[in-house]
Amino acid sequence: MHKTCLTIAGSDNSGGAGIQADLKVFSAFNVYGMSVITALTAQNTEGVKEVYTIPDSFVYTQIETIYKDINVDAVKTGMLAEKEIVKTVVRAVKDFHIKNLVVDTVFKSKNNKDLLSEDAIDVFVSDLLPLATVIMPNIPEAETIADMQIKSLDDMKEATKRIHSINKKYVVLKGGHLPFDDKTIDTIYDGREFLLLEYPLVKTKNTHGTGCTYSAAVTANLAKGIDPIKSIRIAKAYLHGAIENALNLGKGNGPLNHNWTR
Repeated sequence: MHKTCLTIAGSDNSGGAGIQADLKVFSAFNVYGMSVITALTAQNTEGVKEVYTIPDSFVYTQIETIYKDINVDAVKTGMLAEKEIVKTVVRAVKDFHIKNLVVDTVFKSKNNKDLLSEDAIDVFVSDLLPLATVIMPNIPEAETIADMQIKSLDDMKEATKRIHSINKKYVVLKGGHLPFDDKTIDTIYDGREFLLLEYPLVKTKNTHGTGCTYSAAVTANLAKGIDPIKSIRIAKAYLHGAIENALNLGKGNGPLNHNWTR
Protein backbone atom coordinates (compact mmCIF):
# COMPACT_ATOMS: atom_id res chain seq x y z
CA MET A 1 0.00 0.00 0.00
CA HIS A 2 1.25 3.46 -0.87
CA LYS A 3 2.47 5.48 2.12
CA THR A 4 0.64 8.70 2.96
CA CYS A 5 1.42 11.98 4.73
CA LEU A 6 -0.79 14.81 5.92
CA THR A 7 0.33 18.40 6.44
CA ILE A 8 -1.70 20.68 8.70
CA ALA A 9 -0.37 24.12 7.92
CA GLY A 10 -0.78 27.46 6.20
CA SER A 11 -0.82 28.11 2.48
CA ASP A 12 2.08 29.98 0.86
CA ASN A 13 0.79 31.40 -2.41
CA SER A 14 4.37 31.93 -3.63
CA GLY A 15 4.99 28.18 -3.37
CA GLY A 16 8.19 28.17 -1.33
CA ALA A 17 6.90 27.26 2.12
CA GLY A 18 3.78 26.02 3.87
CA ILE A 19 1.62 23.29 2.43
CA GLN A 20 2.94 23.92 -1.08
CA ALA A 21 6.50 23.11 0.01
CA ASP A 22 5.31 20.17 2.11
CA LEU A 23 3.49 18.57 -0.82
CA LYS A 24 6.54 19.01 -3.04
CA VAL A 25 8.70 17.27 -0.43
CA PHE A 26 6.20 14.41 -0.02
CA SER A 27 6.28 13.94 -3.79
CA ALA A 28 10.10 13.98 -3.82
CA PHE A 29 10.07 11.10 -1.30
CA ASN A 30 7.37 9.24 -3.25
CA VAL A 31 4.70 9.38 -0.56
CA TYR A 32 1.11 10.49 -1.19
CA GLY A 33 0.57 13.96 0.23
CA MET A 34 -2.62 15.48 1.66
CA SER A 35 -3.24 18.86 3.26
CA VAL A 36 -5.37 20.62 5.83
CA ILE A 37 -5.20 24.39 5.46
CA THR A 38 -5.13 26.45 8.65
CA ALA A 39 -4.53 29.87 7.11
CA LEU A 40 -4.18 31.62 3.80
CA THR A 41 -1.21 33.94 3.47
CA ALA A 42 -0.38 36.63 0.97
CA GLN A 43 3.39 36.31 0.71
CA ASN A 44 6.33 36.25 -1.64
CA THR A 45 10.10 35.95 -1.34
CA GLU A 46 10.18 39.27 0.53
CA GLY A 47 7.94 38.06 3.33
CA VAL A 48 4.41 37.54 4.61
CA LYS A 49 2.18 40.53 3.86
CA GLU A 50 -1.21 39.39 5.16
CA VAL A 51 -2.80 36.38 6.89
CA TYR A 52 -6.38 35.12 6.75
CA THR A 53 -7.09 32.33 9.23
CA ILE A 54 -9.49 29.48 8.53
CA PRO A 55 -12.30 28.89 11.09
CA ASP A 56 -11.16 26.25 13.58
CA SER A 57 -14.33 24.19 13.03
CA PHE A 58 -13.48 23.87 9.35
CA VAL A 59 -9.89 22.88 10.21
CA TYR A 60 -11.34 20.01 12.25
CA THR A 61 -13.73 19.04 9.44
CA GLN A 62 -10.83 18.86 6.98
CA ILE A 63 -8.93 16.49 9.27
CA GLU A 64 -12.04 14.44 10.01
CA THR A 65 -12.94 13.88 6.37
CA ILE A 66 -9.47 12.55 5.63
CA TYR A 67 -9.32 10.22 8.62
CA LYS A 68 -12.78 8.79 7.88
CA ASP A 69 -11.64 7.76 4.41
CA ILE A 70 -7.86 7.43 4.00
CA ASN A 71 -5.16 5.80 6.11
CA VAL A 72 -2.56 8.35 7.25
CA ASP A 73 0.97 7.12 8.03
CA ALA A 74 2.48 10.38 9.32
CA VAL A 75 1.41 13.95 10.01
CA LYS A 76 3.21 17.27 10.33
CA THR A 77 1.98 20.59 11.63
CA GLY A 78 3.26 23.93 10.46
CA MET A 79 1.61 27.31 10.81
CA LEU A 80 -1.36 27.00 13.20
CA ALA A 81 -2.01 30.75 13.43
CA GLU A 82 -4.14 31.06 16.56
CA LYS A 83 -5.13 29.52 19.87
CA GLU A 84 -8.43 27.94 18.78
CA ILE A 85 -6.75 26.20 15.84
CA VAL A 86 -4.07 24.80 18.15
CA LYS A 87 -6.78 23.46 20.46
CA THR A 88 -8.60 21.98 17.48
CA VAL A 89 -5.49 20.19 16.24
CA VAL A 90 -4.86 18.81 19.74
CA ARG A 91 -8.44 17.52 19.81
CA ALA A 92 -8.03 15.91 16.39
CA VAL A 93 -4.73 14.24 17.34
CA LYS A 94 -6.52 12.59 20.27
CA ASP A 95 -9.79 11.83 18.47
CA PHE A 96 -8.14 10.16 15.50
CA HIS A 97 -5.19 8.63 17.36
CA ILE A 98 -2.76 10.44 15.09
CA LYS A 99 0.64 8.75 14.99
CA ASN A 100 4.08 9.84 13.78
CA LEU A 101 3.37 13.50 14.52
CA VAL A 102 6.08 15.99 13.56
CA VAL A 103 5.61 19.49 14.99
CA ASP A 104 7.39 22.31 13.20
CA THR A 105 7.22 25.13 15.73
CA VAL A 106 6.24 27.94 13.37
CA PHE A 107 6.05 31.16 15.40
CA LYS A 108 7.21 33.91 13.03
CA SER A 109 8.04 34.44 9.36
CA LYS A 110 11.47 35.51 8.13
CA ASN A 111 10.23 39.12 8.01
CA ASN A 112 9.06 38.81 11.65
CA LYS A 113 5.33 38.49 10.93
CA ASP A 114 3.50 36.55 13.66
CA LEU A 115 2.40 33.14 12.37
CA LEU A 116 1.20 32.01 15.79
CA SER A 117 -0.59 34.49 18.05
CA GLU A 118 1.09 35.25 21.36
CA ASP A 119 -1.85 33.93 23.36
CA ALA A 120 -1.55 30.58 21.55
CA ILE A 121 2.05 29.82 22.54
CA ASP A 122 1.28 28.51 26.03
CA VAL A 123 -1.35 26.03 24.82
CA PHE A 124 0.89 25.08 21.91
CA VAL A 125 3.67 24.15 24.35
CA SER A 126 1.51 22.59 27.08
CA ASP A 127 -1.02 20.68 24.94
CA LEU A 128 0.41 20.02 21.46
CA LEU A 129 4.12 19.44 22.02
CA PRO A 130 3.61 16.51 24.44
CA LEU A 131 1.77 14.67 21.62
CA ALA A 132 4.62 15.00 19.12
CA THR A 133 6.97 12.27 17.99
CA VAL A 134 9.47 14.88 16.77
CA ILE A 135 9.62 18.57 17.74
CA MET A 136 11.61 20.82 15.38
CA PRO A 137 12.23 24.37 16.64
CA ASN A 138 14.77 26.85 15.31
CA ILE A 139 16.85 28.80 17.80
CA PRO A 140 14.49 31.78 18.38
CA GLU A 141 11.58 29.35 18.84
CA ALA A 142 13.61 27.16 21.19
CA GLU A 143 14.50 30.22 23.26
CA THR A 144 10.79 30.87 23.73
CA ILE A 145 9.88 27.25 24.53
CA ALA A 146 12.87 26.57 26.81
CA ASP A 147 12.78 30.06 28.37
CA MET A 148 16.48 30.74 27.92
CA GLN A 149 18.97 32.47 25.65
CA ILE A 150 20.93 30.34 23.19
CA LYS A 151 24.38 31.67 22.34
CA SER A 152 26.52 28.51 22.19
CA LEU A 153 26.49 24.79 21.48
CA ASP A 154 26.19 24.10 25.21
CA ASP A 155 23.14 26.38 25.29
CA MET A 156 21.68 24.44 22.38
CA LYS A 157 22.12 21.17 24.25
CA GLU A 158 20.53 22.55 27.40
CA ALA A 159 17.56 23.96 25.47
CA THR A 160 17.12 20.66 23.64
CA LYS A 161 17.03 18.80 26.97
CA ARG A 162 14.46 21.22 28.36
CA ILE A 163 12.21 20.81 25.32
CA HIS A 164 12.64 17.04 25.42
CA SER A 165 11.20 17.03 28.94
CA ILE A 166 7.91 18.15 27.37
CA ASN A 167 7.43 15.23 24.96
CA LYS A 168 9.99 12.58 26.06
CA LYS A 169 10.63 11.51 22.45
CA TYR A 170 12.76 13.37 19.87
CA VAL A 171 13.79 17.00 19.59
CA VAL A 172 15.68 18.55 16.66
CA LEU A 173 17.06 22.00 17.48
CA LYS A 174 17.94 23.57 14.13
CA GLY A 175 21.15 25.58 14.28
CA GLY A 176 20.87 27.72 11.16
CA HIS A 177 20.52 30.92 13.20
CA LEU A 178 23.82 30.22 15.00
CA PRO A 179 26.52 29.18 12.49
CA PHE A 180 29.85 27.87 13.81
CA ASP A 181 32.98 28.54 11.67
CA ASP A 182 31.23 28.20 8.32
CA LYS A 183 29.12 25.24 9.39
CA THR A 184 25.71 24.67 10.92
CA ILE A 185 24.99 22.24 13.72
CA ASP A 186 21.62 20.70 14.49
CA THR A 187 21.26 19.21 17.96
CA ILE A 188 19.13 16.07 18.25
CA TYR A 189 18.21 14.58 21.62
CA ASP A 190 16.27 11.38 22.34
CA GLY A 191 16.55 11.41 26.11
CA ARG A 192 19.67 9.25 26.20
CA GLU A 193 22.30 10.93 24.05
CA PHE A 194 22.95 13.87 21.77
CA LEU A 195 23.46 13.57 18.04
CA LEU A 196 25.07 16.54 16.30
CA LEU A 197 24.42 16.93 12.58
CA GLU A 198 27.12 19.16 11.10
CA TYR A 199 26.91 20.52 7.55
CA PRO A 200 28.83 23.24 5.70
CA LEU A 201 27.10 26.61 5.79
CA VAL A 202 25.68 27.33 2.33
CA LYS A 203 26.18 31.02 1.68
CA THR A 204 22.94 31.91 -0.06
CA LYS A 205 20.00 34.22 0.58
CA ASN A 206 17.67 31.69 -1.02
CA THR A 207 16.42 29.87 2.06
CA HIS A 208 12.67 30.40 1.90
CA GLY A 209 10.89 27.38 3.35
CA THR A 210 13.79 25.60 5.03
CA GLY A 211 11.86 24.71 8.19
CA CYS A 212 8.84 23.43 6.27
CA THR A 213 11.07 21.40 3.95
CA TYR A 214 13.08 19.82 6.78
CA SER A 215 10.04 18.80 8.83
CA ALA A 216 8.15 17.51 5.79
CA ALA A 217 11.13 15.33 4.86
CA VAL A 218 11.23 13.87 8.39
CA THR A 219 7.49 13.20 8.14
CA ALA A 220 7.82 11.45 4.78
CA ASN A 221 10.51 9.12 6.10
CA LEU A 222 8.53 8.30 9.26
CA ALA A 223 5.61 7.40 6.99
CA LYS A 224 7.83 4.84 5.29
CA GLY A 225 8.50 3.14 8.62
CA ILE A 226 12.04 4.50 9.00
CA ASP A 227 13.07 5.10 12.61
CA PRO A 228 13.12 8.74 13.81
CA ILE A 229 16.89 9.23 14.02
CA LYS A 230 17.48 7.85 10.52
CA SER A 231 14.51 9.87 9.25
CA ILE A 232 16.11 13.04 10.63
CA ARG A 233 19.49 12.17 9.08
CA ILE A 234 17.96 11.54 5.64
CA ALA A 235 15.87 14.70 5.90
CA LYS A 236 18.90 16.84 6.78
CA ALA A 237 20.88 15.52 3.81
CA TYR A 238 17.91 16.24 1.52
CA LEU A 239 17.51 19.74 2.97
CA HIS A 240 21.19 20.53 2.47
CA GLY A 241 20.97 19.56 -1.20
CA ALA A 242 17.79 21.61 -1.63
CA ILE A 243 19.58 24.67 -0.22
CA GLU A 244 22.71 24.08 -2.33
CA ASN A 245 20.47 23.96 -5.42
CA ALA A 246 18.10 26.74 -4.31
CA LEU A 247 16.26 28.78 -6.92
CA ASN A 248 17.11 32.44 -7.40
CA LEU A 249 13.53 33.61 -7.84
CA GLY A 250 12.04 36.90 -6.71
CA LYS A 251 13.54 39.95 -5.06
CA GLY A 252 14.03 38.47 -1.58
CA ASN A 253 14.82 35.02 -0.16
CA GLY A 254 14.26 32.61 -3.04
CA PRO A 255 12.81 29.12 -2.54
CA LEU A 256 14.64 25.84 -2.18
CA ASN A 257 14.80 23.34 -5.03
CA HIS A 258 12.63 20.51 -3.77
CA ASN A 259 13.26 18.46 -6.92
CA TRP A 260 17.04 18.62 -6.78
CA THR A 261 17.38 14.83 -6.41
CA ARG A 262 15.82 14.36 -9.83
